[in-house]
Amino acid sequence: MTGLNTFAPGRDEVYQAFDLISSWPDYCQSPLLSCPGLADELGIGKVWIKDESKRFGLGGVKALGAPYGLKRQLLKRGIEPGSPQCRDYTAIAATDGNHGLATAWAATKFNCPAKIYVGSDVDPARMRRIRDNGAELVYVDGTYDDAVLAASDAATASNVLLITDTDYSGDLDVTRDIMAGYAVLGVECARQLRAQNETLDSIFLQCGVGGMAAGCAIGMWHETGQKPVVCSVEPETAACVKTSIERGTLTRVPGKLLTRMVGLSCGCPSLSAFEILQDVCIGNIVINDAIAKRVQDQMTLGVRNDPPLDTWDTGISGIAGLWHVAQNPELRDRFALTSQSRVLVINSEGAIPDQYLQPNV
Repeated sequence: MTGLNTFAPGRDEVYQAFDLISSWPDYCQSPLLSCPGLADELGIGKVWIKDESKRFGLGGVKALGAPYGLKRQLLKRGIEPGSPQCRDYTAIAATDGNHGLATAWAATKFNCPAKIYVGSDVDPARMRRIRDNGAELVYVDGTYDDAVLAASDAATASNVLLITDTDYSGDLDVTRDIMAGYAVLGVECARQLRAQNETLDSIFLQCGVGGMAAGCAIGMWHETGQKPVVCSVEPETAACVKTSIERGTLTRVPGKLLTRMVGLSCGCPSLSAFEILQDVCIGNIVINDAIAKRVQDQMTLGVRNDPPLDTWDTGISGIAGLWHVAQNPELRDRFALTSQSRVLVINSEGAIPDQYLQPNV
């Protein structure tokens, strides 16, 4: 397909991922929710939420990426996932929450040990979930980006599989595979909209290092044959995609990157994702924690007779970005939102199970 850069998974890669993931016994297409109450609240034509809150029972879109990436790494070594030989290989990943959980879950599924590297500010509830899915946690004194580098440094032995959705150099096949896994999200969305005889004007996609957003965009692009119109959404304390796109080059933002949108607490985009987002994004939005919390509270109650949404602190981010833009006249003009606009957002995770929110669990 013309227009796609060399960092993007090709059509064959995307549909290979779709065919494999959709063949898993526990696969189920996540719902595409029409939300007329939210559309009325925001003064736009239609809003759809792609709801990842129940994906593979983990409650998050990351379950599309890491399991596929790990399976591909095993198959490329001639190892059947789940076989006794898998015990000889350790899956390693860095995380600020959801990617580590998905990697731990996949490693257990495929009979591999797992080590997950976490920075100083990862939510304890998320770390407990990772441990309960069978992984060993390795603590890094620093940010998510420091954990990425530590995991990469640790993954030099021949029996270690680095399962990373963050690639600063653009040459890791596993990151490309993981992005192809995320593309399943975009393929599903395109098919669900087509089944409803509906079309989109834009997609508001939350970004950490950008892998999920870029993968979703690529999946929709391949399935529809048209470049999607994307608006990226990030926390104001960790807006590395926005900064990189504005400067035209991969850029690391400074600071501790602290935000309640913990899955987006990233200081530098993945190069492959950045190249794609630079191509598809018409604008880049930053929001603060207060907006994200307010929108999360509203959505979990239900907006204007829409059903309550099962969402969490990172999952809400794209919806909160749309809300922020829609309620600001200057931003509405800048992002071409009107009473006829048709917009897609992703609820990228559901709420953490209650038992993990209790202290000392």
